[in-house]
Amino acid sequence: MVIDLPGITLRPAQDADLNQVVSLERLCFAPTQSDADIQQAWFSQGLNRPGRQQMLALDAASGEAIGTYAQLDLQIFLEGQDLPAKGIAGLAVAPHRRGQRVARFLIEQSLKAFQAAGQQGNGSPVPLVMLYPFRHAFYRRLGWAWVGRVHQYAVAPESIPAYPERHNVVPYQAETHEQALYDTYLRSASRHNGWLRRQVLQWEMRLRPEPGKVIYCYEEAGKLLGYVILQFGQTGDRCTTVSILEWVAVNVDAYRGILGFLSSLRDQVSTIFWNTYPEDPFPHLLEEQRQAHTHAPLFSIVPPFGQIGGGFMWRLVDLAAAFRLRPVHAGPPFILTFQVRDPILGNQTITANFTAGRMHPVSQPVPAVVTTSIEHLTEMFCGMRRPTELLWTREIEFEGDRALLQRLEAAWQCIPPFCWDVF
Repeated sequence: MVIDLPGITLRPAQDADLNQVVSLERLCFAPTQSDADIQQAWFSQGLNRPGRQQMLALDAASGEAIGTYAQLDLQIFLEGQDLPAKGIAGLAVAPHRRGQRVARFLIEQSLKAFQAAGQQGNGSPVPLVMLYPFRHAFYRRLGWAWVGRVHQYAVAPESIPAYPERHNVVPYQAETHEQALYDTYLRSASRHNGWLRRQVLQWEMRLRPEPGKVIYCYEEAGKLLGYVILQFGQTGDRCTTVSILEWVAVNVDAYRGILGFLSSLRDQVSTIFWNTYPEDPFPHLLEEQRQAHTHAPLFSIVPPFGQIGGGFMWRLVDLAAAFRLRPVHAGPPFILTFQVRDPILGNQTITANFTAGRMHPVSQPVPAVVTTSIEHLTEMFCGMRRPTELLWTREIEFEGDRALLQRLEAAWQCIPPFCWDVF
């Protein structure tokens, strides 16, 4: 049920609102730091940037700022197509106004604005919205689906093969490598579901100098074919660790070169935290499938090996735009009707003709009907879950020829999304 909070207004933030926004963000995310620290670290170039609009919620009676968040303009790759999308970042509510449904109100208002942009011609359609949740359950109640997984393997460097391609790894030099780094990322991003078509804002955050953060590149004949961004750290007084913030390899030589380079750090580093997507062959290439420096069993006599992170969430907004843009696997044509429950934007019915590798919304419903929540529709849309699985667990309903549900599963089959960018 959509809520209404009389007396609260939501508007784009202006330069004069900087101090209030900084205070809200500090109290929510870094209360032990000063406002000056937060302003320098997060808003040194102002509240609003190209591709980023800060929003501010005010108590109409007092004029007090009680909540804020940023709207991001994104482009997300899915099956080779980059989808226009919005991101929601840094949602903060004043401590004395928490538990009063302010956060929900802000999210609902943003969704309605995104929906209206496409329906009323006030802007480009918004097929989907992405965010990193502070609680998955909170956003799931508003229609979001958990679709982003991260696998982290904590391994000893000596378990990583010392591939000879490591000799082609060199330190990153901005004046030499910067544009090639952008090009290499984009070349790889277009082949991976969930990666962003980065703008200046995302690149600034990714390449921003930080203590212990370094970049190494893989080159062949002067051409950059991969890179890895590392974060050095320590556990205790001696044991140095390395966390992989991002790795990109456009071919197997670059991939082997990056791994071989990490193997060569064994005299300095005790543990490599390899962060990656679930389909990465990394764990199969190791000599030992176990977590570094631990002997406690995880299950029976099975050693621990890594962790799974529950990451970002997606939510479909403009269903017609999302269906038109998403490529599907070619197969015999078929038509399905989707009856979608949406707690914020209202229930919707959409019928799609699957033909020639695309979905074409049509006006006439058909007897074959998938009844689903917007959350589960989003999961199926991006390949995170299969329609037959959701039917088996009774999370969706289906009426009609079961062969059509199998065709839907084949049409939407894809690797679930993954993203390096955090916001």
